[in-house]
Amino acid sequence: MFESNTKKLALKCLALVLLISGLILFSNDSTKSLFASSRIQQDRAQLPAVSIEPQDSTPLRIVSATPLFLDSETYTVRVILQNQSSKKVRAFAIAADNTSGGNGGLVMFVNLARSNAVLVPTQMRSVDINYSQKGSPTNVTLSMDFVELSDGSTWGPDVNKSQDRLSGQRAGAKIEGRRIRELLKAKGVAAVLASISGETSGDNVASSTSEHSSVWQDGFRSGVGSVRYRIRQALQTGDSTQLEQEVTRPFDTSEGEPQ
Repeated sequence: MFESNTKKLALKCLALVLLISGLILFSNDSTKSLFASSRIQQDRAQLPAVSIEPQDSTPLRIVSATPLFLDSETYTVRVILQNQSSKKVRAFAIAADNTSGGNGGLVMFVNLARSNAVLVPTQMRSVDINYSQKGSPTNVTLSMDFVELSDGSTWGPDVNKSQDRLSGQRAGAKIEGRRIRELLKAKGVAAVLASISGETSGDNVASSTSEHSSVWQDGFRSGVGSVRYRIRQALQTGDSTQLEQEVTRPFDTSEGEPQ
């Protein structure tokens, strides 16, 4: 009888120990869950407050701007734009000035190079301005800094010299496109491949453009690099017809795009 009572007591003690252990684990998991929830709320509080400058007479209007998390290290300000002019919009620049904290303002410059990418009247489109969580600003003020329409006219204060950049970009693309066409005609595909392999900038052809501003020259190198990238993509297909089409294709809609 004594041995039986001892076994029952031991089983009760074991059950009690298991119950206490379970309560401790549950308490730890609950604490972790509460901590994680608190951390998420803290992270969300780090999103910047976004405002939009007055947009009197702008042909491309910022309709809305919403900060969103991309992951634990980066977030984006998603901007909705609408073409409010009677002409197509083929290039624009948005200034995102950090009014407090952060690493200074950003500029999103976009050249809508393809004819199917230009913004027709009333059309809306979203663009993302990405930030790193590290050193992120607490406030961001958005404004439209530059707009180019399909007839070549421009609008905006253009504080960031986007028109200069765009002019350099088109000049670089035109010069490099002509060079590659002549090389393809004279020496063939192999010579074109050797000429552009590993080259991503226009440093070797920009030396004659030193009279232009640094912004223009940055655009020039960008235009050269863009043409070379397109040619490399065409070469990878192994289709000589596609390569020939690519070297004769206009760089952007400023070349013969109907208004």
